[in-house]
Amino acid sequence: MLDHTGQRRVRYEDAFRALGHYLDGNDFTQISIVETPEGFLIKGYVIGEDLGGYHVIPTTYLFTNLDIDTLLESAYGRRGH
Repeated sequence: MLDHTGQRRVRYEDAFRALGHYLDGNDFTQISIVETPEGFLIKGYVIGEDLGGYHVIPTTYLFTNLDIDTLLESAYGRRGH
């Protein structure tokens, strides 16, 4: 996987760790991840709550290479390097 410039290689471990943090923080469940030339296509369900109780909302999102870079920068900041 390349960064948004198409020149630098991004480690999958770092990308998946950053994606996982985002998905956990946004209550995703039953997740499928597909790598595309543009980035990662995420399909899953988001757990929601309203007066009727809990429900799941089907959600699909394309994390572009630029989005992944943004998530990685945030992750590096949380880890302190």
